[in-house]
Amino acid sequence: MLRGPRGLIVTLVGAAIIIALAIVFGFRGQKSDVETARAFLNHLAAAEVSEAHALLHASITDRLPEAELRSATAGMHAFEDINFPGFSFQTTNGTRTTELTGSGTTADGCESALTFELLNGVITYFNIEPLCLGAPTDA
Repeated sequence: MLRGPRGLIVTLVGAAIIIALAIVFGFRGQKSDVETARAFLNHLAAAEVSEAHALLHASITDRLPEAELRSATAGMHAFEDINFPGFSFQTTNGTRTTELTGSGTTADGCESALTFELLNGVITYFNIEPLCLGAPTDA
């Protein structure tokens, strides 16, 4: 066992490595959650509803069948810009929960507030308000 200044240095370096690894692995999960949310939005806009529906947790798919999701999002405009400046994540007992808030803007200027909640990378809740559908809107 190291004592004195060397022991302190070894302890601090070890703690810094553990903290750095926790941050790296935590942010990696958050990044993949953002990619999942973006993929979901892009699939909906491309009318790839089956692919979007596959990104949803069973707790949503039980209440929101694919046909209903297809009907609700038919004609959805694609977002040219998607940002999630608000995010929080937590890992407890190997379970990662993530909350994302942000916005998406279409080519015609329609802007939607976006909210997603994910459990281990699977969407458990989403809200797109307003949903940019139909004819182009005035900016």
